[in-house]
Amino acid sequence: MNHLSKTLTLLFVFVATSGAAFGLFDRKTKTEDGNAQLNLPPYNGVKHAIGVVPFENTSYWKSDIDLQENMTVMLENVLLQSNRFVVVERDNMEETLSEQDFQASGRAAKAKDVAQTGQVRSARYLARAQITGVEANESGGGGGLRVGKFNVGMSGGKAQIEMIVKIWDSSTSTVLASQRIVGKAGKRGFTLGFSERGLGTQIGGFSKTPVGEAAYDCVAQAVEFIAGEFEDYDVEGNVVTVTGDGRIVINRGGEFNISVGDRFQVREVGEVLTDPSTGEVLDRIEGAITSTIKVTRVTDKISYCELVDGELPVRGDAVLGI
Repeated sequence: MNHLSKTLTLLFVFVATSGAAFGLFDRKTKTEDGNAQLNLPPYNGVKHAIGVVPFENTSYWKSDIDLQENMTVMLENVLLQSNRFVVVERDNMEETLSEQDFQASGRAAKAKDVAQTGQVRSARYLARAQITGVEANESGGGGGLRVGKFNVGMSGGKAQIEMIVKIWDSSTSTVLASQRIVGKAGKRGFTLGFSERGLGTQIGGFSKTPVGEAAYDCVAQAVEFIAGEFEDYDVEGNVVTVTGDGRIVINRGGEFNISVGDRFQVREVGEVLTDPSTGEVLDRIEGAITSTIKVTRVTDKISYCELVDGELPVRGDAVLGI
C-alpha cells in the first residue's frame, strides 16, 4: 500500500469513528439534519416565502470578522435546512438591480435572458436581526475537517451574542413579531454544517471560533422562533390562469412542498382599507370564498388544479391552505 493510500485509509477511519461517536451517519436526510439541530419536529408541509434582510450590528464590537454578513448567510442557510421556507435573496439585491439597470441602459450588448427587469421574486414576509451586544474571548478555537458537503468542526472558548430578530410584512411595513435572543458558545455542542446553493452554516473558519458558535446558537434560536410564528400564518398563493379546458394554475409548486392531492380555498381579492388622512394601509377585507380546488399536477414553480366545488376562479384570486 503506497503512502497516499495509507493516508486516505486513515482519513476514512477518522471520519467514520468521529461520525459514529457523534451520530453523524445516523442522520439520513437533509430535512432530518436541519430539524435535529433546531429542536423542531420533522416537517413536510407547505412552505412560506421569506426574505432575509442583511443584519445590522449596533454592538460596536470590532473584529476582522464581518459578523453581520456571516450571520445573515447563516440565517438563510438554517431557514433552508428547516424545510419550512423558500428563502428569497436580499443580501445581494443592490448588485442584482445594478446589473439590471446596466442591461436596460443600452450600453450593454443585447442579451435575451440576462439581467431582465421585472423578474425579481418578492416576499410578503421579511426577517431581520439587530446585533445589540457581543462578549467574546477569542482564545478558543479548534480544528475542523471537510468531507464532501459536510464540515465537521469542534471548538472551545467563551462568547455571547445578543440580538433582536423581527418579522414584518413587506406590504404594510408592520412588525408582526419580535424576539430578544441570547446565543452562547458551546450551547449547541457539536455542529454539522451543510452547504447548498452557495450557502453554509460553516463559513470559513468563522463557525469554529467561540463567536461563531454563539452566532450559530443565535441563528438556530431565531429559526425556531420564526418557524413557531409561521405555524399560525395561512399558506398563501394566487391563481395565475384558468386554461381553456378548465385547469386552474396557481403560483405555488414543488419548491413550496405542494403535493398532488393538496386542497386549497379560493377567495376573491379583498378590498384594501387605507387611512384617508395618512394613506396608511389599515387592513384588507377578506374576499368571499368562491371555490375549493385540488392539486392534480405539480412542477417546480406552479401547480395545476381541478375544481372540487364552487365557481371557476379568475386570475389574481387568492389561494389559501385548508
